[in-house]
Amino acid sequence: MLRTRKLVTSLRGLIPLSVVPAVRTAYHLAFRMQLQLRCRMADILDRARANDHKLPPAMLRFRVSGLIDTRDFYRIGSGCARLIEESLQTAGKTIAPGVRILDFGCGCGRTLRWLLLRHPNSEFHGVDVDLEAIKWCTKHLKPGRFQATSPFPPLPFPNNHFDIVYSISVFTHLDECMQDVWLSELSRVLKPDGVLVLTVHGTLAAQELDPDAREVLKRSGFLHRHSMKLKGLVPDWYNTTWHSEEYILARLSRWFLNTRYQRVPDGMQDVVVAWSQSHAIALASNPSSLPPFSDRESADSD
Repeated sequence: MLRTRKLVTSLRGLIPLSVVPAVRTAYHLAFRMQLQLRCRMADILDRARANDHKLPPAMLRFRVSGLIDTRDFYRIGSGCARLIEESLQTAGKTIAPGVRILDFGCGCGRTLRWLLLRHPNSEFHGVDVDLEAIKWCTKHLKPGRFQATSPFPPLPFPNNHFDIVYSISVFTHLDECMQDVWLSELSRVLKPDGVLVLTVHGTLAAQELDPDAREVLKRSGFLHRHSMKLKGLVPDWYNTTWHSEEYILARLSRWFLNTRYQRVPDGMQDVVVAWSQSHAIALASNPSSLPPFSDRESADSD
């Protein structure tokens, strides 16, 4: 990734400034065209193999991860499901029968498909702004319950509705305004004893930034960057975002308490676990009821 970025930077220096806008526009158009072609070819091959009728179309897979390969789709989805289970266990929470769970930003069910298999007696809901993905999930990932939602709150659920809310690779893309309105909304739908699990870009992801961007992230704790090559494929407020550990913990404290940061070894994204404020207030009066995090996963780990 870094080598590619350095190569692109070097090539830019060879292009006259007067033609840079035209070259950039042509490149972005070519990227979108080749992506559409690759997705069509992948769909043809997937249908020929016909080994999984629950495999979403390639473009839906790309929209949740930037990847098309089916092996990556299965591997990452299964890994994310395990990560959620482990993070909840560390927080003293389990996906028990009857528990109601929301996948916020479920996409085409990359993670949810695995949790449905592992916990058939729990109640899973998925929401996303991607109507095409929601239609696919509704048809193929039963008994999950799916709804397409607006880019802005509220969600179509009452207050204190979910025992667990998780959000994988969503806040890694939202700008600061969208981030804040959705954190507030997730706190509304979470039960008083509920737990939120979300991911943010970690230290390894930040290392891939250029020096100027790393400086902005270090100074402000938040960085949101637009990708022109994805223009038209994703909304303007949905691009790529990086958080510092200090920033995300402080930001979450506006709506949640007892927020914990868990570093994922060798992972591009880290996990943040938070309790609803009502539950956290109760725990504050009885700290011994709060399960301790391991040293490796705590906010103070090296």
